[in-house]
Amino acid sequence: MCGCYSWCSAFTFISLCHVLCLHTDAGKVSGVARKPLCPNTDELLACPLNLAPVCGSDGNTYANECTLCAEIQLTRKDIMVVKEESC
Repeated sequence: MCGCYSWCSAFTFISLCHVLCLHTDAGKVSGVARKPLCPNTDELLACPLNLAPVCGSDGNTYANECTLCAEIQLTRKDIMVVKEESC
């Protein structure tokens, strides 16, 4: 168990527990991180410029979900959406 959520140990993401513990401010976290909706493509993503911030499980704020997907594509890291706003 990670200490904050009893269900957290069921996940294979060690850092997910720590992110959820760190970002539990004023009920802004739903309690469950989710996989971003990324297209399956080998081509580099061209993301829209709209500002719809999401907080990634890596502790970074992304301008929108597409930019988080682009980061996943570049780094091959498994980054989850922790909340639908800035970290």
